Amino acid sequence: MTGLSPRNLQYMTTFARQSPGESIAPQPVARLPWGHIRAILDKNLGSDARNWYAAAAVEYGWSRNVLMNMIMNKSMERTGAAPSNFSRQLAAADSEPAQQVAKDPYAFEFHELCGEVAERNLEQALMDRICDTLRELGPGFAFVGRQVHL
Repeated sequence: MTGLSPRNLQYMTTFARQSPGESIAPQPVARLPWGHIRAILDKNLGSDARNWYAAAAVEYGWSRNVLMNMIMNKSMERTGAAPSNFSRQLAAADSEPAQQVAKDPYAFEFHELCGEVAERNLEQALMDRICDTLRELGPGFAFVGRQVHL
């Protein structure tokens, strides 16, 4: 085999050292492009985090940029961390689907809200951001309203 750069050989060595014993490529990693694997290796994650991000990238079809953004936003730590009372208030059959809908992490740091934030303040910040985005898109877009029941 020819044409391998010293940098890629370093990545391959790092990948081989960080992979579990008998199998060089765990299932999810084996289905990722090399650029995704390099992005995961560059972040110096623990083996659980590497495996989680690799599996999520395969499952959801993340691009490399999305994968890097998810790592930067610590999506693994945030997923499933939202408090809920679904298990106490709903029957077991209904509780799991409700938790699945609400389990994805949301990162609202771009609003620059800090400390304890009231729900109405978060809603206002989101509405302001939506209106600004629609204005930037130009004419032809409409904002129907707040809390519109579908």
